[in-house]
Amino acid sequence: MKFGFVSLLGRPNVRKSTLFNALLGTKLAIISPKPQTTRNRISGIKTTEEGQIVFWDLPGVHKALGIMNKRMVSIALNAIDTVNLALWVIDAQKDVRVDEFIMGHIKTKKPPLILVINKIDLIPKDTLYPMVESYSKAYNFLEIVPVSALKEDYIDELRKTILKHLPEGEPMFADDDLTDIPERVLVAEMVREKIFQFTHQEIPYSAAVQVLKFEEKPKLISIYAEIWVEKNTQKGILIGSGGEMIKRIGSLARKDIEELLGSKCYLELNVKVKENWREKPAVLDTLGIRA
Repeated sequence: MKFGFVSLLGRPNVRKSTLFNALLGTKLAIISPKPQTTRNRISGIKTTEEGQIVFWDLPGVHKALGIMNKRMVSIALNAIDTVNLALWVIDAQKDVRVDEFIMGHIKTKKPPLILVINKIDLIPKDTLYPMVESYSKAYNFLEIVPVSALKEDYIDELRKTILKHLPEGEPMFADDDLTDIPERVLVAEMVREKIFQFTHQEIPYSAAVQVLKFEEKPKLISIYAEIWVEKNTQKGILIGSGGEMIKRIGSLARKDIEELLGSKCYLELNVKVKENWREKPAVLDTLGIRA
């Protein structure tokens, strides 16, 4: 029996969260075509007959400006030191040359590392070999595995490869556990996903969600949450004409929440202006975004 922790490392928008969900076999992490969607570590547990893997989906590594973004990058890089194995996820279309920024951090920490070349469905097959050859010369990877997370191509092969390199050990979680993340955190993430889906420009990046109340009854879960933005103009856009936008976000988020929790839900959302919250350490601590 194998057991271990595995982190997903990479630039923003290489579809790490899509890969994370594919490896779990269910949707747990929020996804968006917009970069820098993931702000904190999300844990997902996959248990098979061969072993148990705890995957960590992490923020994208980038040259960060501002307190929140710097904390996000620290969360991603610090995770390398605390896992049994790391997956470096790259984009088959964009990362033809070795990313020296991330490679610099990898060479400093020297983690056991599998290179995952994602989005191979978007490139001609004959371009893959030169990329593999180039990265092979840059670091002593345990394995190099090409996949398509979106189409779930070669995901089983990747999972088997991961298990091969994990140590022997007893499971830490029950067979049916999916995550150790509190439900209210997952709920907040699902609301935030809809904000990313339906708003544009600076709005999704200026918005945070905090669940204030989570009340469970036999046939209904009542959830009360605040959405924080930094400006009154952002608040107006997020609420929409006649409350249309916030109703749309709430309605679609509620459906996902009900599916996750397996229960009928009442979801109430209120939008509040919290100026410059992304630069306030105490507020970031409240949201769990800690370096």
